[in-house]
Amino acid sequence: MSGKVRRNAMHKFYFIKPRPNTNAEELALRLIGLKHVDGVFLTEGEYGFIVKARIPGVGGGGVADYLSKNMGSRYGEVTSYFEYRKR
Repeated sequence: MSGKVRRNAMHKFYFIKPRPNTNAEELALRLIGLKHVDGVFLTEGEYGFIVKARIPGVGGGGVADYLSKNMGSRYGEVTSYFEYRKR
């Protein structure tokens, strides 16, 4: 990791529901190549990818829009995350 610290941004996780017969490696490489994506995790089941991203000053919906726009609609759809915290 570079020595840069991104301030005022927390990681958020997004689910990617790929279209049938999507090339998993191609999509994972496309996602990890995006500037604000810090990790791509492949899973089994209906949602095939979890994307770890953070963009300073952008809320959850904006990040989902960023991923959708840059991922390309031929790959599938981005869904929002759910967050639970201990109190």
